[in-house]
Amino acid sequence: MAVEYVYEHVVTPIDTTASGIAYDGSYIEWACTARERMMVDHLDMSEAPSPWFLVGETNVRFMTPAYLNDRIEVRVKVGDHHVEKGYAKLDFRFINKATGQLIAQGYQIIFFYDSKTGKRVPISGEFRKLL
Repeated sequence: MAVEYVYEHVVTPIDTTASGIAYDGSYIEWACTARERMMVDHLDMSEAPSPWFLVGETNVRFMTPAYLNDRIEVRVKVGDHHVEKGYAKLDFRFINKATGQLIAQGYQIIFFYDSKTGKRVPISGEFRKLL
């Protein structure tokens, strides 16, 4: 069963528009932070070359706004993946912690990469801990 990681973010003024709702781009930033923290907390990053994966696609579907000072849980886990083809889909759910309401959901498709050859490689053994 895939590991689910929860990153909590408090919506700050830098995340919001003049009207106090979170920018659409803020959700992508929160997703990226959740992804990186999941990897740092669950994997031995000393074994990972730089870069070891690239993001090929990002998608976020909004349902209801997040507002200044809201506490948002960003839940991320590995969904569809193919070890030999070297890609994984990371599924994200953005939840208002106070209400439990799902406010957005999305995904990123990442592919594993050898920076020396510039070619895609199979999913690393270390990343497989998250599957």
